[in-house]
This record gives sequence, structure tokens and C-alpha cells, in this order.
Amino acid sequence: MRGQKAVIVLMIAMLMFTPSILPVSADISPSICIEGQLRHFQPGAILLGGRTMVPVRFVVEDPALQGTVYWDGLQRKVAMDCRGRYLELVIGRKEAKVDGVARQLDTAPLIYKDRTYVPLRFLAENLGATVSWDSSKQQVNISFSYHPEVFAYYYYTPWDEFSANADLFTDIALRWFITDSRGDLIYEYQDQYQKVMQYCRERGIQAHLGVALMDKEALHSLLCDPAARRNLIKQLNDKVAADKYDGVNIDFEFIPSTDAAYFTQFLRELKAALGENKMLSVAVFARTGKENWPVAYQYREIGKIADRVVVMAYDHSYADSAPGPVAPLWWVKDVTAYMISTIPREKILLGLPTYGYNWAAGSRAVTVTRPRLEEIKRKYRVEGGFDTASMSPYYTYTDENGKKHTIWMENEASLAEKLNQATNNRLGGIAFWRIGNGFDDLYQVLRH
Repeated sequence: MRGQKAVIVLMIAMLMFTPSILPVSADISPSICIEGQLRHFQPGAILLGGRTMVPVRFVVEDPALQGTVYWDGLQRKVAMDCRGRYLELVIGRKEAKVDGVARQLDTAPLIYKDRTYVPLRFLAENLGATVSWDSSKQQVNISFSYHPEVFAYYYYTPWDEFSANADLFTDIALRWFITDSRGDLIYEYQDQYQKVMQYCRERGIQAHLGVALMDKEALHSLLCDPAARRNLIKQLNDKVAADKYDGVNIDFEFIPSTDAAYFTQFLRELKAALGENKMLSVAVFARTGKENWPVAYQYREIGKIADRVVVMAYDHSYADSAPGPVAPLWWVKDVTAYMISTIPREKILLGLPTYGYNWAAGSRAVTVTRPRLEEIKRKYRVEGGFDTASMSPYYTYTDENGKKHTIWMENEASLAEKLNQATNNRLGGIAFWRIGNGFDDLYQVLRH
């Protein structure tokens, strides 16, 4: 059917003379860029409720799409055969079909000024593209070449591991800084600072100033005090400018839930100070939307402010809990689905764990890394298994005092499944804590 111009022209003519059913304000016509090239077409795109809509003529004529479009006037349905996918959308309905499978739309197709318009993000993402919005240019950027980011935390002395795997990283959060209740920026440690920064620039790795605060009372004092917020923002901005960082990463944990609005305001103020050319990334606890415990992360608002959101999809089981998988796959899937529903997917970095926990009967669990696990295997008789329900490996042994131990962590198989969650859902990429844990399994997965 492709290339049959007569059919296409007839189809477009039918669409042009179908009466409009919904008035739309189109004062702003967003531009569209595919693989870095600006597109020019008439009629242009329109904005409807914050969503970019394009005429079906765009699907037919654009060289990256070159689709065939069919119109069913009785059902008011438009179908598209494009890039190996068959999409069906009905005017005024928020349910579509992609290769026969039902999918939900944020915005229904409509007819405006005798043209049929469809939602661009839905169209592009279901054709395998990634979509991002540049508010400063009022521009939609589309890429069919998906390259997920790998955003890693650099902490203490991981130079050997970092340099050996530098080709895998797109972004590094250099977690050299902490802050306090007054908003002072304090070096926690300095590790080969100039060497690391120069290496990142030579390799094209984006370097982010990472700052953390984990104290509940200090966080309350900092976030609720406008003067303290201004103090921290100024110091961050000055440091970014002086040392030419590419952005700032905020890792504030255990914020009182009652301070949620203050944290969001701090992020809003920080992003305004950094400007469009510096990236703001924010680490947040993972959530499925089914929890009944409050958190201080206003996910939807954070997704509007931050350029990237690191979702810490681990510690489902943790040091003070009963033994269990650190990041069971079923839970990671639920987390991913919820985050996509609240944050633009291209901003989401799915956090992966490169550690586990060792639970001993009657004791609080301790963190275990891959090198530590190998030490335990050399010292004790360790038995291993793999839980298919959570797609997680585990290990058991008995120590010299007769205490039984259970270890849950990750391996290549479990991490590959989580990486698939990020890539199959076309997330911005992945993140992990941290370089220096000696967790080669992750690097092997990323190299495959």
C-alpha cells in the first residue's frame, strides 16, 4: 500500500472536509525536531492541554515516518501503517490500539480547522522513539536512536573501577559534598579532584556536583528557612561556575513529610538559579502508588522542575527488615509504572543496586558487596539459589558461632531484567550507587 499517492491524496481530502468537532486554542505552534533536524510542515503542530498534536499529513509526508494513513468516516477512525506498527485512533476517544493491543491516550485525537490531529508523543513513543520537550524553545525533540544514559555515583576512592569502565558512563555524580542546617556546602572528602574532573572532560562524561544530607532535623531547618536555602543555592551555583560542573545532583533523604512543599520550593529555586544549561538531577525514594506511608517527594512537581529524577528502586528489603530481595523484579515493575504515570519517562533514571544485605539470625543486617561475598565464600560453606518470583539470587551459610546467615543481592541475570525495564519503557536511563563497590556484574550487563 505504501507509495500509492492517489489513495493518500483521497484520504487527506476526506479528512480536510470533515467538520470540526472541538475548538482549540493554537496561539503557540511548537516546533518539532527529529534526530536533530527541524521539521517544516503545514498546517503546523498545535498545543492542546499541554500536549503537542500533529496533523495526519505529517505522518504521510515526513521522511522519518513515511506512513500510510487510512480513514474510516463511519467510525471516525484513523489508522496508520508506519515503521512496522499499525495504530488505530478514534476521534474524541482516549483509547487507541497498537498492533491490536489497547493503549490509553492522555489526549484524544480531534479535528481542528478541517484537519485530523493526533497526539505526537503517543505516536512517536509507540513507533519506538524517545520524546523530550525543550520549554525554552517550545520544541519537541524526537529520536529513533535510543541511547539510555548511565548515571553513576562516584564516592570515596573508586578511581581504578571508574577509569576501567569509563566508556560505559554518560554522567557521574561526584559525591564529594554534604550540607547542613545552615545551607553551608562542605567537603566530605576530596579525592583526586582535578584528575577526575579533567578525565571526565576528556572522555565526554557529564560531571555533576553531588550534595547529600540525611539528617531529618537538619533538613527541616534548611528547607524551612529561606535564608538557608538561598545560602546553599548560592554556594552550589558559585561552585558549579568556578569548577565548570555540568549540573547538580541533590540527594536529600529522610526529609520530614510535612516539609514536602519546602523541598519542592528549594528545587524550584535551585533550578532557576542554575538555568537551562545546567542539569538538575534529584534522587527520590521509589514508590508504587499503593503505599500508605507519606514521603516528602512531590513526584509530579519534581518531574516538572528537575531535568533528571533518580528513582532509588532498591531497599525493598533493608537492614532493619526481614531477609528478602533488595529489588524484586515485580516491585521494580510496579515502581516503573507508577513513576511513568507521574514523571516524564525521558527524565527517569531507574536506580539499580550494586550491593546486598547479610542477615544473621537475631541481628541487624549489614551491607555486603561482591568482594565481601567472595570473602565469605572462601571462609564458609555457602549455598546459593535463585528466586524466580523476584528474579533475585540469594545465599545461605552458617558461621563459626552457629548463626545462620542469609544474603540477598544482585547478579548479571537479575540486573539484566531490571535494565530491560528501563530500556523497554524507554526511560531516560539507569543510575546506580555506587562506583567502587566492585560489582562487575553490572558492567558485564552494560557491555552486552
